[in-house]
Amino acid sequence: MNKSIVLFFLLIYSVLNAQIQYKFSHFTTDDGLPTNSIYSISEDKSGNLVLGTDNGLTFFNGNDFKTLNVKDGLINPYIVAVFTDLKGVVWLINYNGKLQKFENNKISSTSIFTNQTNAFLNTKDNLYLYTMQNRYSNKTYYYNCITKYNWNLEKPEGNVFKSSRIAPPILVQDNEEIKLEANFLIYKNKKVPVPKDVSFLHKVIFRKNDVCLLDENYLFISDFKGEIIQKIKLPNSLSENIIYKYDFVVDKQNNCWLNLQNKGLFILKNNKWIAINENLELNATDNINFLFCDSKGKMWIATNEKGLFCIANTAISYYQFPNENNFFNGFAIAADTKSLFVSSKFCLYDYKNEVLNLLKKSNSEIKIDTYNSVPIFYLAMQQSTKWDSNLKMLLVQGRQLLKYDLGISYSLNGTNSISINKNKKQINSNIKEKIKNVVFYKNDYYFNNSEKITIRTFDQNKFVIKRVLKLNSKGYIQDFAFVKDTMWIATEGKVYKTFHEKVVDSISMINGTKVENVNKIKVSNDVVFLCSNSGLFIVKNRKNRVVNKYNLLPNNEVYNVALFDNELLVATKDGLAKIATSLIFAATEKPKLDLYYKEIIATKIVSPSKQELIKIELRIQNFNSVKNQIIQFKIDDLNWVTTQNKFLNFQSLSYGNHALSVRVKDVNSSWTTKTISIQKEYPFYLKWWFILIANLVVLAIIFLVYQHQIKKIKAKKQLEIDANNRVAELRQSALSAMMNPHFVFNSLNAIQYFVNSNQKEKSSEHLGKLSRLVRLFLSQASEPFISLEDEINRLKLYVELEQTRFENFDFIVTIDSEIDKKNSKIPNMIVQPFIENAILHGVSHLKEKDGKIDLNFNLRNDVLMIEVIDNGFGITSNKLKNDTHISKGISIITERIEILQQSYPKKTFSITQETAFKDVLRKGHKVTIVVTISD
Repeated sequence: MNKSIVLFFLLIYSVLNAQIQYKFSHFTTDDGLPTNSIYSISEDKSGNLVLGTDNGLTFFNGNDFKTLNVKDGLINPYIVAVFTDLKGVVWLINYNGKLQKFENNKISSTSIFTNQTNAFLNTKDNLYLYTMQNRYSNKTYYYNCITKYNWNLEKPEGNVFKSSRIAPPILVQDNEEIKLEANFLIYKNKKVPVPKDVSFLHKVIFRKNDVCLLDENYLFISDFKGEIIQKIKLPNSLSENIIYKYDFVVDKQNNCWLNLQNKGLFILKNNKWIAINENLELNATDNINFLFCDSKGKMWIATNEKGLFCIANTAISYYQFPNENNFFNGFAIAADTKSLFVSSKFCLYDYKNEVLNLLKKSNSEIKIDTYNSVPIFYLAMQQSTKWDSNLKMLLVQGRQLLKYDLGISYSLNGTNSISINKNKKQINSNIKEKIKNVVFYKNDYYFNNSEKITIRTFDQNKFVIKRVLKLNSKGYIQDFAFVKDTMWIATEGKVYKTFHEKVVDSISMINGTKVENVNKIKVSNDVVFLCSNSGLFIVKNRKNRVVNKYNLLPNNEVYNVALFDNELLVATKDGLAKIATSLIFAATEKPKLDLYYKEIIATKIVSPSKQELIKIELRIQNFNSVKNQIIQFKIDDLNWVTTQNKFLNFQSLSYGNHALSVRVKDVNSSWTTKTISIQKEYPFYLKWWFILIANLVVLAIIFLVYQHQIKKIKAKKQLEIDANNRVAELRQSALSAMMNPHFVFNSLNAIQYFVNSNQKEKSSEHLGKLSRLVRLFLSQASEPFISLEDEINRLKLYVELEQTRFENFDFIVTIDSEIDKKNSKIPNMIVQPFIENAILHGVSHLKEKDGKIDLNFNLRNDVLMIEVIDNGFGITSNKLKNDTHISKGISIITERIEILQQSYPKKTFSITQETAFKDVLRKGHKVTIVVTISD
């Protein structure tokens, strides 16, 4: 009996202490706020939040905070109120200063002193500055009224407003006055009677179908006929213990929010004020300075010294129990389908009408599931399968019910046995492998042992292996499920889609987020839920969604999901999330993006050629989830690059025009893309005019060089022609010199002498030699080069004919063995004149008849040295005796050698003459001819 009472009180305590938490974001100085004390909130025309703080005027775009201070024009950094009018001008009240405004990115001051005021009321014609701080006991407010026509005070400063029906100077909604005339509230085209129960109005808000009237002690909700629909007592009277400041706001979901400073923050749910201070980890006594609902429906909460809070949507909430294990893991639809069983690690709950009720606590882990629309509660202890009428669940031993028919149940028990429960008797059948889970599909059982999947059939109380699936998926199999006829297999790093045992597709990324460590696949109609350690991935046609702790969940470790009563329930490691299904698949607002260069919105950037660094700032307005934000950029046609940096630095960008594209998105939104052009100016030496001039100069130089070369080539050609003509003339002269009349005459005289003296053989021989010599001269006269062999033969014939006249000398020819006489060629007719000169002017005058002429041929590195040496009296003595007999051929050959050297500058041609011996009388003469032989 005592145990039952204790359990009963534990159940009551757990239910009463169930915490419905709203998903919220929290911003402090660690995130960029200039201070943790915010006194007022507004929204500018661009959708950025405007915050009045005790350290300046701050703008927030969801990503970054930007603060203006005294250096930017503020009279005082202590901003107690901000307001944005219909023209986008931001008005601000700073403590004991003048009314200031922020317009066109500049702060300017008016002549109006704000004194003690700390709030705005705005209408088409007037702007009211008032305060609730020093509300008098006679229910009056201090205020100033400014006429917008001339911006003058309509009433003197220090005006005290007193009314028997309303607390503020006027009632205003959406910048339009709500008039109170003859007990009627007149707003736009509506005229609503004030209910008699309303004594003193603090605020009036018209909703689509009703009106909210905030009284001293109650919130009245009436229809447009003045009939009271609801009357809800306030958590604290506004007249008792004078409230320093309060806020009453209706959000986009028509939720009523009430802030009573030092009393708490409340939201109206089911006609009850629910305190949500603890939801925000705030005490009731922590000062909340301001409530603001932005154009997107997000509720912003400004606090004193605790920072800024945001509750994005009350359709996003989760359940947590203090001092309990909030590890939720399972769902099972009740048999009547009107409620949902929910399990945490050690507790079983019933969920109905948005209320989570505790049904059972256990010392062992709880596991629940559904089998053929029957809710199952799995037991660890040995027990027969039976229906629990209290829980209204089927109690089954094991961890997965495989088959239940005619009172006989087959369940997976542990990892490697199947428990058979029949007639309250239990039989365990062992399996040789460890089974992770089983799926029944089209009359077959698919067993997963984490490494492979086998198909088994049920036959005579046994599961018989039919075959092993030949899958080419890789990795540890965490879970699998059938989506129509396609098998989805979850591994550590991918989800594979297989059809007829072939992988037809795989999922590794959804909306730019990696899909990994999927532990459960849940299918509901055409929606596939992938539960993982990095959040919940939802696959639905082309409306894929990523749900994680940065947008909708309390924790990223997701273990199960359920769709129930137009809500998505998500079991996580740190609570049960409850999300409206309409919100899940609603279009997510995409971020706004502007690219700034040098503090100006950029559409085109022109960068000087010497500028090395181009720094572009990304200003992104995104109030969804910054940590789910994906930023990418690319230059020209390169690949997209993912970054988290809000500044793009381009170092040493190449010259010319470039297209920079930047795009940003939330994981569940479409892309916002901006493209700007960047023109990196060319240096002067790469500009078109410089290149044109340079090309013209180069062309002019080329033309001049060409002309010069043409002239040079023509001149060289002319020199070659002249040289060739001169060589031809010299060869002709040399031929003439060799065939001079004296030589021919003397040869013919010798032949005549031999004929007259009846020396027929000698005359015939002499005549033959002369004829061969003449033939050789004539046949080779046109050749510039002749073989060394032909030259030697010709010289021998010539000397033999001369020896007929002069019998006083010998002629010796010496040839280097390395010389190839047949293939080595030398200039034509260059040796004979020196042989002739040696004969006529060297040895012909010797009476001793011991004359000698040596002709030597030596080869040194393709250079042929020809030496003609005689032992006569020498050229000097001979010239003294007979100047006129110097051979004309020598001068011809010398000139030819000079011409050859000019024509073939890379070859060697030279002639040197010197005394052969040191004898005083017979010095002899030596001629050295150096020529480069040709092949």
